[in-house]
Amino acid sequence: MLQVLKLPFENSGMSSRTVDILAASWRASTQRHYCTYIRKWRKLCTLKKESHLHAKINFVLEFFTHMFYEENLSYSAMNSARSALVTFLVLEDEQFTVSTHPLLSRFMRGVFQLRPPRPRYSEIWDVNIVFRYLRSLAPANSLSLKQLTMKLCMLLALISTQRVHTLHCLNLDSMILKQSMVSFKVNEHLKQSRPGNFGLDVLLKAYPPPPPPDRRLCVVTYIKAYLRRTKEIRGEESHLFISFRKPFKRVTAQTISRWIKEIMTGAGIDTTMFSAHSTRAASSSAANRADAPIPLILAKAGWSKERTFRKFYDKPLQEEGQCLSQLIVRE
Repeated sequence: MLQVLKLPFENSGMSSRTVDILAASWRASTQRHYCTYIRKWRKLCTLKKESHLHAKINFVLEFFTHMFYEENLSYSAMNSARSALVTFLVLEDEQFTVSTHPLLSRFMRGVFQLRPPRPRYSEIWDVNIVFRYLRSLAPANSLSLKQLTMKLCMLLALISTQRVHTLHCLNLDSMILKQSMVSFKVNEHLKQSRPGNFGLDVLLKAYPPPPPPDRRLCVVTYIKAYLRRTKEIRGEESHLFISFRKPFKRVTAQTISRWIKEIMTGAGIDTTMFSAHSTRAASSSAANRADAPIPLILAKAGWSKERTFRKFYDKPLQEEGQCLSQLIVRE
């Protein structure tokens, strides 16, 4: 399907090497996302015996009408489908493109009026609930490798405020571990990576005394315990999270998401409503309620603009409760 994205460049006479670099501008996740809608477009074109590379605006509008009624797509999904078609589709007898045609722009305004976009969550769960559950999973040396792995995964997700993909990228080769802190330098492509902003430093500090530290929630304590437990079984694997079953290799981001949801379920969070990604909203909202400086919240989460946090992540509590936000907001 990537070949479809390359077609406009190839048809313009560019060399294959140039086309390969241009095609690399779409990340793998974007390519997969676009391919979903390109398949739907090609299926309709085949059914109607129309070209999938050239089409009249009326036929394009018919496709989007089908997506609206039969596929029940949201406004944001319709915009994604439009972006997918922009990459290769040429409108016949038109001076406009799919992205600039006034009829299609008006059509999208109609979709907005009939099916306005809504945030996935209007409220967010209280981190207190999960922290209480994590306290029950202690001490570290009494836990199974499965329990230890999942607890560390959730502690990292909440305290670092990072995406699952970032946790998936944590590597021991770029880790600095000290008595009171641990840091990771992430040098892989992340969602927020862009020219001038590549890589990410994840810094985590130990639970502070006084009073005597509650090591049941100390991420440094549990990283040390996890490294000791996995030292003999990880072999040459340098990524932090490995499977707790043979062959003890690096796990996928999807597996880490599943682990986080298992902890959420154990704590009583409704995972039919909340995904693993909701940890970012839960932890950053808790930090905001604790009056953490906004620049600190943005820096920890990797957001460049406050409006991103305010619009998509800053949510009121699903139910009232005291927050253990000190665990999240500390530098």
